[in-house]
This record gives sequence, C-alpha cells and structure tokens, in this order.
Amino acid sequence: MDPRVDVFCHILPKRYDAARWERVGKTNFVKHSPSHLKYVAGGKSQQQENIKVLMDLDARWRMMDEFPNYRQVISVASPPIEAVDPDDSEYLAKLLNDEIAELVQKYPDRFAGGACSLPLNKPDAAARELERCIKDLKLCTVQIFSNVNGKPLDLPEFRPVFEICSKANMPILLHPARAIDVPDYASEKDSKFIIWQVFGWPYETTAAMTRIVFGGVMDDYPNLKIICHHSGAMVPFFSGRIVSMYRMLEPLVVAERGGRPFSKPIIEYFRSFYTDVSTFTTSSVECAADFFGVDHVIFGTDAPFDFEGGRASIRECTEAIEKSRFSAAEKSKIFHGNFEAYFRVPALTPARA
Repeated sequence: MDPRVDVFCHILPKRYDAARWERVGKTNFVKHSPSHLKYVAGGKSQQQENIKVLMDLDARWRMMDEFPNYRQVISVASPPIEAVDPDDSEYLAKLLNDEIAELVQKYPDRFAGGACSLPLNKPDAAARELERCIKDLKLCTVQIFSNVNGKPLDLPEFRPVFEICSKANMPILLHPARAIDVPDYASEKDSKFIIWQVFGWPYETTAAMTRIVFGGVMDDYPNLKIICHHSGAMVPFFSGRIVSMYRMLEPLVVAERGGRPFSKPIIEYFRSFYTDVSTFTTSSVECAADFFGVDHVIFGTDAPFDFEGGRASIRECTEAIEKSRFSAAEKSKIFHGNFEAYFRVPALTPARA
C-alpha cells in the first residue's frame, strides 16, 4: 500500500474548544456548526464516534491504526474563526494555531502537517497571524472558508492573505461555509432537511471559486494553490456548462469586472484550482481528475465526519482511487506525491502502534 497523506481532515483541539465556549454569549459559531456536531452533542449514540475522534487523541490513534502508512494534515472543524466576535477572534486564532502546531510537533508520525486558521473578520490581524504561522509555527497550509460572515473572498480587504500565500508558496484549503439560516426558498426563514449543508456547501465552494476567478485573484496571484473541498464541488461536472454559458456571456462578465479582460479562456482559470477526493466514489474522483488533471488531485477525506468516525471516509476514498483507471504512478501522486510536491514538509514514514 502506498503511503497516504490525508490533507483535508479535521480536529477540534480541547483548549481552543473550551475557550470559544467561554465566549458563546457573544458569538454566532453555534449556528455555523455542521449538523453532525449538533447531532452528536444532542446525545445520539450512533454518531458519538466522530466526535470522539474529533476531540480525543486516543480515539483518533485507534482509528488511524486501522490504516497502514496513513498520516494526516489537521485543520480545525467548522465553524470558522470569524464566526466569533471580532474582540475575541484574534486571541482564539493564536490559541488554536499554537495548539495545532504543538500537536504536529509532538506527533510527526501521525500528523504530516497542520493548517492555520485566521481571524478574517479582522483582516489586518489575519495577515499578521498568517505570517506568524508561516515563520514561527511552520504550519504547512491555511484553511479559509468560502465566505467571511457573508462577504466574498475577492474583496480587497482579503487580498493580503492571498498575497502572503502566493509569496510563501503556501497552499490554501478552501472549505465551504453556509448556515441553516440561509434558506433554500425565499418564502422560508431557514433551510430544511439539511439542504444547507449536504447541497449548499458544494454550491458555496463553487460560488467562492467563481468569485476568486472573476474577482481577479487568480490574475493577480497566478501561482496560488487553492485546494477545493469535495472534489472541486460543482465545477468538474458542470465544466461543459461553464464553457458554454461564459463563452456566450463573457462580455457581461468583463463589464462587471470593470472592463478588465481575461488573459486566457475562463475555463482555464477554473482548471488552475486543486482538489481533494472527499466525494468517495471512483466516478467522481475520475471526473475531478479529468477536469483538473491528476497533478491537481490530492488525497483528502474529510475525516472524521462520517458514521464510523473517519473510517468510512478513509476507506471509501482509498477504494475509489484504487478502483480507478489511473496508472500506478498516478495513484501514487494522489495518495502522497502531490502532497510532497506542494506542501513542502519533510517525508516521514508513519510509526505503527
């Protein structure tokens, strides 16, 4: 079995979690939490395993030991830092990033790297914290969400984050963010039947990718490596529609960009993104690879958010790649080679318990 480095899996460090709950009275982070966290918090025993793996290292080690040659790049679980009051977000970001860095340094055979989180509701502080995470904490990536409390990522106030990542050649994990109070129908107050998460999150990722493209971020920083969760969301499957519609309507988009022309076909901007494999099926992973190219597909499972505490996600993502039509060399790139090429961290064979 090839080594596998899981670049998109989550953790909820205990000191950080305790600190944010101390501030729950002046925050919106509860409504932004994914449904599975609310579900397990309500005492539904059949879902307890994923919250155990999320917060308890011993439970995580037991799960990881079932998968030989497997390591993780850890990023905090939703909700984003900016769901917390701006008075506290900078402090909580530093606390969280210190804790993530401490875990990576303490358990390098388990954790190949860590993702920093930023207080993007305070953009100046976010830029300072990103530089600290790169220079002092040696974290290998940054996780940002598809919007910042409803603001799109192509706004000028967020440009410094993209500029720093571009100069440092630091990959970005793009995670969707959408809450239950974003309704699916204008006649309703909230989203029903978890539509906001199951289908809303891939839409949010797609919308963020589109704003990043049309807002000029990819023009300004063409070497950015933005890794989009859930196999590139809607983009690979709808690539033909993207070509057809924007070819016809490109003058309208250029006008909305203030007359700034595109330097290449619009679809080629979308191909510049990277993605993970967390849609769990061979056909979806092959669709993503057909669009982005195998060099832009990186093993990432969204563990531990499944009914087996990460086991199903890791197993199904692995099987999807193994059953694919990719060559052995291409599979190795997806499992670990692309991570080693883009994340610039030392290679290390995982220790077995």
